[in-house]
Amino acid sequence: MKYALAAGGAALVLAGTASAASPIIAPHPGLPYHSSGSVIGEGLPLKAYASISPTVHLFGDTLQAKLAVVADTRWVDPKRLQVSAGFSPYTAVGAPTVLRLRVGRFEQMTWTWQLRCLSARCVPVAPPSEKFHIFRFPAAHVEYIHPNGRKDFGLDATWPAVEVLSQVSPGVATALFSRRKYDWQYRLAPVAAPTFRVSPSLLYWLALGLAGLLTLGAVTALGRWYRVLRPRVATARSSDGTTLERALALLAWAHEHGDETLQRKAFERVANELGVVPAADELSQAAHELAWSPHVPEDAEVEAFTEQAREEGRGS
Repeated sequence: MKYALAAGGAALVLAGTASAASPIIAPHPGLPYHSSGSVIGEGLPLKAYASISPTVHLFGDTLQAKLAVVADTRWVDPKRLQVSAGFSPYTAVGAPTVLRLRVGRFEQMTWTWQLRCLSARCVPVAPPSEKFHIFRFPAAHVEYIHPNGRKDFGLDATWPAVEVLSQVSPGVATALFSRRKYDWQYRLAPVAAPTFRVSPSLLYWLALGLAGLLTLGAVTALGRWYRVLRPRVATARSSDGTTLERALALLAWAHEHGDETLQRKAFERVANELGVVPAADELSQAAHELAWSPHVPEDAEVEAFTEQAREEGRGS
């Protein structure tokens, strides 16, 4: 009996010595282990928890996904955490919100996403079922970045499965198939009466008046443009005197305004008018010569001819 107790004691001593000599194995491979202790337990610097609410929902409903990371600020700096998460085929409605809570060495950071899926990929279809469809998102990954920029360590948080149900309940589906009549109705919300900053009737009449003013302005501008391009033809007033006097008046006007062509035509006209006067043959011939002269007559020459022609006309 004494030998048995001695052998058992020796075995316990050897076992204790071997246990003390063996290294401490970390409960979570890949994460640093602090044997001096941590406020979050198990000697770990941080932990991550992922949740989704609700996990069972109807097609088109909005989900809320939360990733909570608790850390011991003695071992890690929560500001150096980087989070990556994917929710395909769901899409996030805006950027995630971040909530920080710190008590002593304990600090919790919570990322919250609002998720929604309105694509055909989220519609329950057969296979596997027209009533529900189950989605499993890839695990969220939390990375701790060292001050020098390299990745120090990381951990994953697994999302719970999400089950999406059809908006058509079994009772509605049975009624539709039995009656074979589909009356689809979907009401988002009571539609309120439309409101306007300006009365539609007032806006209509203002637009109509503005259109009238623009039309009137366009017509006025067009009329002015037409009068410039097509000036009004002045009615010639009948002047007193004989045809010879009118021809001489035209000659004087053409010479005064320097219109050489009109002046030559006026000389021809005077020559024709003098041709009916028997005593003015020489003067008529002179008018023809002046009309076809290569040089324009001088002022004195025109004045002298005009006086002679006027005297001949009076004498006749």
